[in-house]
Amino acid sequence: MERQCEQEVRSFHAFLRDWLAGAVPRTAETFARFSGAMDAGVEVVSPLGTVTGRDALVEEFEALHGQLAADAEAFDIWIENFRCRWLLGDHAVVVYEEWHRRRGATSARLSTALFRRDEAAPSGVRWLHVHETWLPGLAPEGGERFPETA
Repeated sequence: MERQCEQEVRSFHAFLRDWLAGAVPRTAETFARFSGAMDAGVEVVSPLGTVTGRDALVEEFEALHGQLAADAEAFDIWIENFRCRWLLGDHAVVVYEEWHRRRGATSARLSTALFRRDEAAPSGVRWLHVHETWLPGLAPEGGERFPETA
């Protein structure tokens, strides 16, 4: 399951990068990569402390398709220091750093995520909860939730 969680974290964020850059088509089938990975009860706690549920996340990210098309070559999202902190049955808690670069500026957040095994999900695991916080000295100016779309 640890391997599935790492695969999900990496491929999910690669999808986000491509979605924001408009490198993938804006179709329901393509966006199912995002929406199909989220549990109905998922909550994401942003680095600013706001809590967003699945419906709002899906609506928000679907609308962001292609927002960074003009910056596609100067924009990136990548994952560093992935580690599985806890496994119990069909659940796992993982920790990773999510890095962003846009127009030469870099920001990074530390993320903790809870997954549940679900073979119907894109990588065989489903996101249940995510909590993010800015890494020291790596918050974007103004501390925006999604600096890559500001």
